[in-house]
Amino acid sequence: MKAIDFVVRDGAGALNRGTVSAEAETTTIQVTNGQEISLNLRQVDMEGHSRSGDDLSIVLSDGRIIVIENYFNDAGEANRLFISADGYLNEVAFVETTDGGLYAQFGPTEQWGKWSPSDDLIYLGRTEVAVGPVADDEVSMLAPLGALLGGGGLGAAGVAAGVGGLAVVGGGGGGGGGGNEPPHTEPTVDNADSTPSVGGTVMPYEVVVTGTGHPGDLVEVVVGDKSLDTLIGDDGTWGVTFDGDNLPSDGTSQADVTVTGGGETYDLDGPVFLIDTTPPEVSVTFGTESNGDIFNASELDGGATVGGTGEAGASVSVTVAGNTQTTTVGDDGSWSVTWPAGTFAGGEYSETMTIVATDALGNASTYSEVLVIDTVSEVAINTSAVGGDGTVNGVEAAGGITLTGSAQAGSTVNVTFGSTTLAATVASDGSWTVDFPASAVASGEYDATVTAVATDANGNSATTTGTVQVDTFVNAFNYTSTAGGADGVINQAEAQSGLVVTGQAEPGSTVSVVLGGVTTTATVAANGSWTATFSSDQLAGGTYTTTMTATATDAAGNTSEITQSVSVDTEAGLLTISPAPVEGDDIINAAEASDGVVLSGTADPSAVVTVTMGGVSHTVVTGANGVWNATFAAGEIAPGTYTANIEATTTDAAGNTRTATDSVQVDTQVDNMSVSANTVAGDGVINASEQASGVTITGTTEPGSSVMVTLGGVTVPATVDANGNWTAAYQSSQITTGEQNVALEVTATDAAGNVATINNTVEVDTLVNTLNFSAGNVAGDNVVNASEASTGISLGGQVEAGSTVVVDFHGTTLVANVDAAGNWSLDVPASAIPAGSYDADITVMATDAHDNTATISDTLRIDTDAPDGPVMASLTTIGDGVRGISIEQTDDDVSIAQVTDSAITATPAQSADNAFGETEFRFGSDVPDGSNLVITATDDAGNTAGTYVVLDDGVAGSTTSLATPGLGNYQVETVDLNFAEEAHLTINEAQLVNLSSNTDQLIVTGGGDDQVTLTDGQAAGTTTVDGADYNIYNVGAGTVLIDDEITVNTVIG
Repeated sequence: MKAIDFVVRDGAGALNRGTVSAEAETTTIQVTNGQEISLNLRQVDMEGHSRSGDDLSIVLSDGRIIVIENYFNDAGEANRLFISADGYLNEVAFVETTDGGLYAQFGPTEQWGKWSPSDDLIYLGRTEVAVGPVADDEVSMLAPLGALLGGGGLGAAGVAAGVGGLAVVGGGGGGGGGGNEPPHTEPTVDNADSTPSVGGTVMPYEVVVTGTGHPGDLVEVVVGDKSLDTLIGDDGTWGVTFDGDNLPSDGTSQADVTVTGGGETYDLDGPVFLIDTTPPEVSVTFGTESNGDIFNASELDGGATVGGTGEAGASVSVTVAGNTQTTTVGDDGSWSVTWPAGTFAGGEYSETMTIVATDALGNASTYSEVLVIDTVSEVAINTSAVGGDGTVNGVEAAGGITLTGSAQAGSTVNVTFGSTTLAATVASDGSWTVDFPASAVASGEYDATVTAVATDANGNSATTTGTVQVDTFVNAFNYTSTAGGADGVINQAEAQSGLVVTGQAEPGSTVSVVLGGVTTTATVAANGSWTATFSSDQLAGGTYTTTMTATATDAAGNTSEITQSVSVDTEAGLLTISPAPVEGDDIINAAEASDGVVLSGTADPSAVVTVTMGGVSHTVVTGANGVWNATFAAGEIAPGTYTANIEATTTDAAGNTRTATDSVQVDTQVDNMSVSANTVAGDGVINASEQASGVTITGTTEPGSSVMVTLGGVTVPATVDANGNWTAAYQSSQITTGEQNVALEVTATDAAGNVATINNTVEVDTLVNTLNFSAGNVAGDNVVNASEASTGISLGGQVEAGSTVVVDFHGTTLVANVDAAGNWSLDVPASAIPAGSYDADITVMATDAHDNTATISDTLRIDTDAPDGPVMASLTTIGDGVRGISIEQTDDDVSIAQVTDSAITATPAQSADNAFGETEFRFGSDVPDGSNLVITATDDAGNTAGTYVVLDDGVAGSTTSLATPGLGNYQVETVDLNFAEEAHLTINEAQLVNLSSNTDQLIVTGGGDDQVTLTDGQAAGTTTVDGADYNIYNVGAGTVLIDDEITVNTVIG
């Protein structure tokens, strides 16, 4: 049994689908009135019907019962039953006799009410329910009843009229069929006392008025401002539908029905329809942007209220930013909603407001408004702009001050400075300005507080404060030093060392000092102490008195001036240093320094002169001729390359000191001498490539020097540039080869004649000292067979430690692993070993740590070709077993095993060649009936091919499969059926691909009495192998070649 689908559709077109269970004996379907029930059944599936009260019971041919509760309910419109299958829809009408019998009539529906069947009631498939025989034609179950009564061609109502005491049940029926004319039926209006509603969410909008009466009578129905006419049908029912352009206008309208017929006119009242298809109108009168309303901070603290007018009784839902408030429009047409405080965040922004109004019938209208929130007011004071620098000095205070700032456009701003409050002028962009008079700015040094209060256009207020510094004078400005020291006179020594003037000023001030027409800017410390320095060349020599003036300007721009008297006396005696070059060239080299140096000059006779050179001083007395000499010993001249300053000093009786200066160049060494031995050839090692192309050695020396370079006993002159960088180039022939460290010597002679030498070593490595490889013993015998190739092979050798090894294996480049000891190894994957018999070329390329390279080559024998499978020539039987066989002679090793359905067992045998070119095998014990043989040939490389021989078990037509576990280990490529009577072999894809790892092709030989059954085999043509014709079959991923004499069957797996 199968489940049966059903659907119930009500008068509004709503669908309720369900299923009659396959397991339940009784299934109940509940209906009310005016509903249409469609069962996915055929007439033959319905075995019988009965009525119990208002319930209809349907007995199916498989014994299940469907009970439709309240089907015969008299309240409202009658229910209708349909059956549907295979895309057809038939109505079932019931006729009840006076003695309680219930008959059903099946037929197409000629008239629909409000809803057409569309696809709602129609089933395209069928439910197989019937268990008994089905007649050729399905006929009305009333047909026998009509025939008995002589009422051929009657509908349900006709049968009712033809049978005394029968009545149509569950639906109106009319019409006649012979007999006397029935009396004229008075008309009625269905549900005349009802008050249905039309509009809202129930679609489509239509007004339906139905009733009963005498067939053929004229019915006129007026609802509101619309009217429709119809005729009463043969079944005695009538109905009109007002929809579309015929839908009456909104309002409450009673259906007025006038029926004319039989010489009579009947005026009837129908239902009263409440028609409302117009969405309710709603408007917003306060609280939104369109009303000019904005919620400021104060207002938003009390929540947000929006309201307006609308259709009384309508529901209004207002949503802002996901927050929804609902209300009902009052009788006076007004409405409002309030969001509590905290619903909306403060700030300055707008949110879209969606208003949905829904009336009692569900008509809805949607409006969009904008909620505007502004709880922010801003104000700022630009104190840094006051006086141009944020400070009001005395000059600025005398002229009054201007304060500026910014606020939101449209704001008012009040500014308080000190104790004075003024209203600012606010520009259209929100910038504001206010001027305070001089009287509002008290003199002194203090921080004045400024407060600005802004109120924006929406009533939000903001306050900010700032500080303006007021400084109208310079504090504590004075001298703290006296020019000329204790005696108040600047002598020569003091003048030569410059003059330092100190004082005190207000912290943050700048100070300038003027002396003898020269102005210098003092350095002012954080505490206000200041220092002004005049260099010796800014102080005029001689004897005189002048005035020094200092001016201070504090941070606020206030200024103050103080003065001091200054006396100068700087005149002293004669002093010179001889201009003749020291040591003839003004350069003291190592040799000259070793025997001492004499300096000379002139001064007043008998004057004491202190002579200093390179930090060493000697005091000498000037001779009567006015010449002085000072001798510096070798130990007093520091070695190196530098300028030695010479200074001669004498002091007159007045304390004035005169000094003469000069200098001499000391150069006792070669400076900046270096060789880049560690970067020779880039890394301090000369490899083969670098040796072959020559090597350049570089270094540095003192500019002006000459350099000679010796490498491995070969000396070449270097090229030295103006900066002292030297280069020495060696040709390939000048550089030794091999692996060794060679001596490097660099000798430089500078312009002063000093000599320096550097000794170092350079490593030479021009070869890979070790590289070997042996292909021998690969795979155990130096031949790679198919089995070995399928898993890959390993190669190895020895190389110089630290090298890399790349191997070209028969056209595939692979990188080897090299350990710290220089042992290299390589796993060659199966994918790099082509199948076949050939010598694989192997090239091993090594690169050592210094980029020297070496290459060696060898070959490795590859043989993955399987031998020919053994060909069995004869069979020796005894009793119920096999004692021996013979095969065509072969150079390969042959092994034999017996095969059963569950196991494969090696079969020892003695072999000998006979005169027929065959090799005979005598088994140690007979192979019993029911066993087969697998004969395997293995070549020198270890490749294997097997032949599976099906033996005669004494029962013609026995079936042989290739499913014995482990059979694939024997590389079976041929099945021989020639030694079995009427052999029958079965093969599927799994067996085929598991027989051999060499190939997915199997050859089957045999005769005309044999047959092969292939699962999912597909014929693919013919071929000839060794002169024999074969039919080709594809079985999944494998191929079977079957002797064309063998019968082949293919089956679907």
